[in-house]
Amino acid sequence: MRYMVPKRTNTYADVLEAVGMASLVEELAGLGVRILEQGESYILEGKEIPAKTEDWPKIEPGYPFIYLQKDGTPPAGWVLNYDQEKKKAETQREFRNAADKKREKMLQALREQGIDEPPAPVPEYQMALFLAMMRKGWSSDKQLFLWLRENSNRAASWIKANLDNIAATVESPPVSNSQIFNPISGKGVHRPKPDSTSPGSISGELINPFAEWLKYRGAYRSMLPYRVDGDFKVFVIEPADIPLSELTKLHIELRKLVIWRRLRLDIETPLRLTELLIQHSDVLGNPISLRSRRPADAVRGLHQAYFQNLGNAAALMNYSFTALPSWFVVNDRNDANAYFRLIHSFVGRKEKDGVTGCLLSLSEDRSDDVPVLQQFRRWLANGDLKDFLLFCYRFAVHVMERMGRDEWVMKLSTDNLDTILLRGYNMQDIVASKGFQSITRAMRNATVYALQTQKQKKHEREVHFGLAQKWKQKIKGGEKEFMAALAEFVQQYNWESENLDAKLPGDGWKHHKVSAGDLDELLVLLNRHGAELVGMLLLAYGYARMPKQDTLEQEQEQEKEVV
Repeated sequence: MRYMVPKRTNTYADVLEAVGMASLVEELAGLGVRILEQGESYILEGKEIPAKTEDWPKIEPGYPFIYLQKDGTPPAGWVLNYDQEKKKAETQREFRNAADKKREKMLQALREQGIDEPPAPVPEYQMALFLAMMRKGWSSDKQLFLWLRENSNRAASWIKANLDNIAATVESPPVSNSQIFNPISGKGVHRPKPDSTSPGSISGELINPFAEWLKYRGAYRSMLPYRVDGDFKVFVIEPADIPLSELTKLHIELRKLVIWRRLRLDIETPLRLTELLIQHSDVLGNPISLRSRRPADAVRGLHQAYFQNLGNAAALMNYSFTALPSWFVVNDRNDANAYFRLIHSFVGRKEKDGVTGCLLSLSEDRSDDVPVLQQFRRWLANGDLKDFLLFCYRFAVHVMERMGRDEWVMKLSTDNLDTILLRGYNMQDIVASKGFQSITRAMRNATVYALQTQKQKKHEREVHFGLAQKWKQKIKGGEKEFMAALAEFVQQYNWESENLDAKLPGDGWKHHKVSAGDLDELLVLLNRHGAELVGMLLLAYGYARMPKQDTLEQEQEQEKEVV
C-alpha cells in the first residue's frame, strides 16, 4: 500500500508530517514502512491499514506528555516528568563542572548509592527543554494528548476520516499553531524584528489538526534540538529512501552527540550522520540499502533552524538545508572505510575514533579561525569544489600561523585529499601529473617542512612565509601572472637546494629540485584548466602532509634532472 504526504511548505514541517504519518501507519498496520522522497511529496510504502477501526490496535498519541506539577495528576501513557528530568540534568552538569575535591565528594556519595555518576535525563528531555523555551502559553500538544487518551472511539473516527480524505465529516480536536513545528510562522519570518507576526496571528482555519498531530509524532523521530548559549539550534533529518525503523535508529544515535558551539554543530552533525548511515548500511551487513548509491540517496540531509530566545518570544533567525556529504558512491566495505577516514580526518577525536581531526585546532572563540570554519561549513552545505579549495587555502594559512607560534595543528593529508579530489571531483588529470607532484613537493619543503626543521634548530632551508597568500593574489591575475610567480619560486627553491647540496658533497643523494620538464607539464595544465583550478589545487597539496613512508622515500631518492 502506498500513502502520499504532499510537501506544503518546503520546510522541515513537511518532513515531520511525513515521518509522523509513517509512524501512524506502522502503528495501525504493522512494521515495515519505507519513506521515499519524490519531488513534491513523500511516498510511504507499507502494509494495508485495516478498513474497520474495530480491527485497529489501541491508538497512542505517539509522543510524550511533558508533565509539570501544575498539570495535576499525570495522565496514563508516555509521560515525561519535566521537573524531575530537569533536576537530573542540573545535577549532571554540576558534577561535570565541579572542582576535583567537590567532584570526589559527590562521587563518594554516589558510590554509596551503588552508582558511578549522576543519572542522565531521558533522551527526550532535550526536546522537552526546547518546547519549554518555545511554548509561551502554547499547550496544544498536551491538550491533544489528553483528547486522544480520553476519547479513543472519537479519535479512531477522526483518524479514519483523515486517512480517507473526508475529514470534514467528523469533529476535530482543537489545535493551535506553533512555530516549533511550523518554522515559517511566527516571529522572525518576514523581517529581523517583527512587531506583529506571532503564532497566534495564524488563522485557526488554516491549521490542519491531523497534520499538526503527525508533526508532533514526527518530531520525536527526526528532530534534534541542541541548546546553544540560551538559544536553540534545531536539525531535522530528511529521508530520501529509508525505512522508518532505520531512520529512528539514526535519530536515536545522533541525539547522543554532545556539542555546544554553533559552527561545530553545523559541521559535525551532517558528518556524524553520514558516518552512522554507512555503519547501518548493507555494505557492512546492516538493513539500510546503500550499496551502489551515495549517502544522500538514502538520507537527503538536514534542515537547520536557529531560534533566538528574546525573553517573551523566540525568533527564527536563520533557516537552511545541508545535504549529506556524498563525495562518491558506496560500493563495498573499502568505500565505507574511505568515508570513515575522511570524516575522522576532519572531526575525529582520539578517544572516540582513534584519529585526531584537523578541525580541532580551530576555535570559534578566535576571530581568525571563524572564517576557516565558515568556509568548511559552506562547502559541506553545497559540495562545490571551489568552496573546498578555498577552505584548503584558508586552512593552509592557519597551519603556518599555528606552526609559527609553535602551537599544535593537524595538517590535511595528501591521502585524504586524493580520496576527495580524485574520487569525488575527478581531478586525476591534474593531480596525477608528475609536474604537479614535483611542484607541490617543492612547496611542502619550502613551507611546512622548512618551518618544522627550523623549530628543530636545523635551519636547512629558508621558510617561504606568505607563499599561499602571494599565490592566491596572483591566481586572480590569470595564467601569465601566476606562472611568473611560480617560476620565481622554482628558481629560488632550486637555488636553495643547490646550496644545500654544496654543503654536503659526496653523501650519495641530493635535495629535491623542480625540473624543466616539470614546469612544462604544469604550463600545459594551466593552459588546459586555468590558473584558478590548478593554482588552488597546488595550494591544497602544497601544504598537506605526506604519508610517512612516502616522505621517507622522497628523502632517499636521487634527483637526476635539474633546472
